[in-house]
Formats: sequence, structure tokens, C-alpha cells
Amino acid sequence: MASTRPRRRFSATTGVLIVLCIMSYLMYVDRTNVSTAALAIRRDLQLNNSQLGLVFAAFAMTYALAMIPGGVIADKLGARKMLTICGLLWGFGTLLTGLASGFAMVIVARFIVGLGESPIVPTSARALTAWMKPEQRGFAQGITHACARLGNASTPIVVAALIGAFSWHIAFVVLGIASLAWVALWIWYYRDNPADHPGITPEDIARLPVKASKARVPMRWGPLLRTLWPATLVSFCHGWVLWFFLNWMPSFFAQSYHLNIKHSALFSSGIFLSGVVGTTLGGSLSDLLLKRTGNIRRARQTMITIGFLAPIVFFIPMFLHPSPSGAALSLAAALFFSEMVTAPLWAVAMDLAPNHAATSSSIMNTGLGIAASVSPPIVGWLVDATHSWQPVFALTICCLVLGPIAANWIRPDRPYLGEPRDDRRDSPTGSFAAHRSAS
Repeated sequence: MASTRPRRRFSATTGVLIVLCIMSYLMYVDRTNVSTAALAIRRDLQLNNSQLGLVFAAFAMTYALAMIPGGVIADKLGARKMLTICGLLWGFGTLLTGLASGFAMVIVARFIVGLGESPIVPTSARALTAWMKPEQRGFAQGITHACARLGNASTPIVVAALIGAFSWHIAFVVLGIASLAWVALWIWYYRDNPADHPGITPEDIARLPVKASKARVPMRWGPLLRTLWPATLVSFCHGWVLWFFLNWMPSFFAQSYHLNIKHSALFSSGIFLSGVVGTTLGGSLSDLLLKRTGNIRRARQTMITIGFLAPIVFFIPMFLHPSPSGAALSLAAALFFSEMVTAPLWAVAMDLAPNHAATSSSIMNTGLGIAASVSPPIVGWLVDATHSWQPVFALTICCLVLGPIAANWIRPDRPYLGEPRDDRRDSPTGSFAAHRSAS
């Protein structure tokens, strides 16, 4: 007799991933909307590149400072409460940006957005750790970060359209309201314990990670920091490259090629779309290597190394004064390969300390936060002082060289010592190989 049970469109696990993807998209729209609006804000508030760099850095300062405290709080409160608080802060900060009438108010608003967004990705990593198997973490990180890059890609077009139709003030108000609407969706759908979700099934539960112990694992800062410092340095190098793209692409095309806001937005969007593909591919290839080799260190480090070295080839043409189309193609290729670093790097933080995923992810991501804090004012000062973007490209290449050197010291096959060792971590090649042989 055929079952009369209705077929679900997707599992609760997939639903959680979708909600987190929506969050990543909106978060990055609100993170980078100021770069597209920078031309209008600069003209309206009469700012120079150095002051504009401070506007960019205002977000990054609180983003970096609140990263580790936010991760620790997230591990205590859980992802549901923490992302609710974060969403309210970043949504309100975006609204406040739209209401700003002066330089100081824009700075304060961006401080609030940075404070709200700082613990979001580490907290998301905590949520994914509970809802995803180890061999799916690279894909999960890849797809959520791909949605973030999709936010980067669509932001120039969306914000430019809103500014053209209304004003830069209205653009931020609309985006702030959209972010606050996501908070309501999150509260309604997500549960910290998958077993508490109304849409979960026994089959879903069976596929989720095995908990070695229900007892809280005590935090041991010394071993955790020693385990994560190489990943934090890698995160800084990657963050320098990423934030150059996120903050300065519209301004680069507008100032180097004298394009208006619509044309510079189109070039920027095309570049960011390449990042969507690169992020997804990096996570998927890392998981594929893990499944085929059982060597978690090789699976993560290989993609991270490729993601740092390959972009150098495509930054070199930028010293030859290419056409706008040539520059866009070179930068798109550079971002495509650079974004292959993202998902494996975030998966490393989850691999090393799954019971402290938010804290470990926040420690690692502090490197990116520091890069985001120092990069905008340095880039703005270099462009103002030299009237050229070539010193910026040279400095970016230096970070691309340092990244794979630091990546060589990342050891996801040696988890944080405060974690309980179950049968998934006894293999010398990492957690997945032990789990695969046991099954």
C-alpha cells in the first residue's frame, strides 16, 4: 500500500541552509552598500578618499574588536539568540546610515553595522556545525559565502538603481527594513537543537553529526589560540585582498577610467559574480578531496594555496594600464581564484573545534577584521598620495605571497585539545577518514 505521507519539498537541514544563505546575502549587501554609494556620499558630504577610507574602516573597527567576544557569547547563547541580536543591530545600523546628514553620523552608523555583523559568520559556523556532517562543511560554507558574494555582485546594481530612482538615503532605509524582516524569519524557523525543529525527521537526525558528549567542553584559550594562529594569519592575508575588492571597485573604475556610477557598478557586479563561482567551487573541491583522500589537511590546504597563488597572475596585467574591459576581466579572474580560499578556511575553524565553533571561527576571522580595519585608510592614503592604484596592487600581491606560507602551518588533522576525542578524530588523516572507515 502506497504511503499517504506528504512528500516534503526539502529537509529541515536544507531549510536551515536556505535561511542562512538569505542572511549571508543580505548581510553582505549591507556590508558593501556603502562602497557603491560612496560616490554619492562623497559628493553629498564633500569627503576626500582618506575620509572615505575612514567611513569604510568604521565598520571594520568594531567588526574586528567585537569578533572574539561575540564568538564567545554566541557559544554561550546559541545561534538562535545571537543571530537575532546581530540582525537587529545590523538592520538598525543600516537604517541609521540612511538617516545620516553628516560625516560623524555616517561613522557612528557604520560602527553599529560592524558591531552587529561581527559575530554573524562565526555564529553561522556554529549553526552549520550542529546541522551539517563534517564532509558537508566545505560545501555548506561555500554555498553560504557564495550567497554573500552574490550580495556583493548585486549590491552595485541594486544600490545604484535605488540611488538613481530616489537617493542614497532611501537606498539604506530600504535595505535596513529588508534585514529586519530576515530577523523575523530566523526566529520563526531556526532551532539550536535540530531535534527540536518541527520539520525534523528520524532520517535527518541520523545524518547529523554525532555528539561525543552532551557535557559542556571547558574553554582552554592557550591550546585554542596555538591551534588557530596560522588560520588567523591566513585570514588576514585573504581579508586584505577581499576588502580591496569589496570597498574600492566602484571607486577604482570611476577614478581610473572616469566612469559614472551606473557603468562602474556594472563592472563591479561582473567582478563580484566571479567570486560567487569561486567560493562555491572552493568549498566543493575541498570536500571532494576530503572524500577521495581522507586527508583533511591536504583537502583544506590545497585549495587555500591555489586560491592565493593563482590571483597573482591576474594582478600583474593591472600594472600595464589595461582597458576598462581588460581590467574587469583580470580583476574578475583574480577574485575568482582568491575566493577559493574562503570555504576551506572557514571549514578549518569548524574542523578544529566543533564544540566551540563560534569562538574558533571568530578567532580565525579576527584576521580578516584587522585587514578590513587597516586596508581602507591605507588604500585611500596611497591613492591620494601617489595618484595611482599601482602601489595598492603591489601591496595586495605581497599578501597573496604570504598567505600560502602561513597556510602550511594549518593543521586541521590536529584538533583543538579541549575537544573530546571520539571515533571520528582518532585517524591520523583527520575526522572524515576515521568516520568513513568506521561506517
